[in-house]
Amino acid sequence: MLASVGAITSTTTVSAQEGTITFINHKTDWEGNGKWDEYIAEFNEIYPDVEVKIETITDYAGQIKTRMNTEQYGDVLMLPADINPEDFHYFFEPLGDKEELSETYLGLNDRSFDGVQYGIPTQLNATGMVVNFKVFEDAGITEFPTNTEDFIAALATIKENNPEVTPLYTNYAAGWTLSNWDFARSGVSGNPDFTNELTTDVAPFEEGKTMNEIYKLLFDVANQGLIEADPTTTDWEQSKVDLANGKIAVMVLGSWAVPQIQEINPDTAENIAFFPFPMTAEDGNQYLAVGGDYNLAINVHSENKEAARAFLDWLINDSNYAEENGGISPVIGAEMPASLANAEAAGVLLLEENPAEPGKEALFSTINDYSQLGVGSTDNEKQRIIDAAVGNTNETFEDMMAEFNARWAEAIEAAQ
Repeated sequence: MLASVGAITSTTTVSAQEGTITFINHKTDWEGNGKWDEYIAEFNEIYPDVEVKIETITDYAGQIKTRMNTEQYGDVLMLPADINPEDFHYFFEPLGDKEELSETYLGLNDRSFDGVQYGIPTQLNATGMVVNFKVFEDAGITEFPTNTEDFIAALATIKENNPEVTPLYTNYAAGWTLSNWDFARSGVSGNPDFTNELTTDVAPFEEGKTMNEIYKLLFDVANQGLIEADPTTTDWEQSKVDLANGKIAVMVLGSWAVPQIQEINPDTAENIAFFPFPMTAEDGNQYLAVGGDYNLAINVHSENKEAARAFLDWLINDSNYAEENGGISPVIGAEMPASLANAEAAGVLLLEENPAEPGKEALFSTINDYSQLGVGSTDNEKQRIIDAAVGNTNETFEDMMAEFNARWAEAIEAAQ
């Protein structure tokens, strides 16, 4: 196990914290509406000698990795999702021993390596379906479906009831939104070891298996004309407005999206609800997969690591960041957010995946990279499924899944 010597802890006194740090993040909306200014003012009430400069990036995932080719990527940043765990120490300051930190925080599995923690989640998100339930009720549907057949039938009823409504909006053009279909996998399966088991399953896209069922639902709703008319021209920002105003019935997203959509139109906020995928696990329960949102990390090259750690700890432990973003606080024992009230009332269970075995933390990422299927990281293959479903290509769903299995099996062999 790598030693955590040199990890920046939060044990230094407030008076010792001083200097200027830059926090790079993806929350462009908070820079525009002044929310970051409010947060920094609150932070400075406790740490008056730390100046925090905010820098937001619209295409965060793409641009921050380019910045990381240099040493100039801020002092505190959101840790990119597709950095291999074995490479964390090249870029990020160790934050402490994972086992010790797990007594305080949830969601640490993804951003640790060999027992050392390099990121702490700003919040945990559930992945499922953000729904304008009034659209369902207007179509005579009073309960959200719990299986795919009823779900597709409900979308068809909505379209028949009001042809101006898009039953399910894929946000194809945005790309990153399609990764949410992958993030639902552990919840759909009800198996906390699902991703770990993918590293040994040479045919995870076989008919009847979880990944196949998820992708088949995406294919079927597109194939039956229950998505936007032209997926290639989707508009992410407009889609939130349309969902708030009842022009869209469902989008597959994280729970973080609920408050964003509710804020667009306060008059319709009560219509926006959050539900799990319309699939039931083998044990008869429905689950919502929960996992860390962007993790906060500290640039290993930062010249103000103590001040950076003070800000990281404050944002996670003392601010209302998770609550205001519709997420679950990573701090153990915190209250559940209002965005999950519908699911909680329906008896849906939350499921966080188990960590990989020591020494295998990077195995899934390695296999995923070798396969180039982009499970949870890129959008190309999900776009390909939609293209085939709407007739833009001649591929069949079965042929694509057979190819996916072959590529995954080859990647497992290559990763040995």
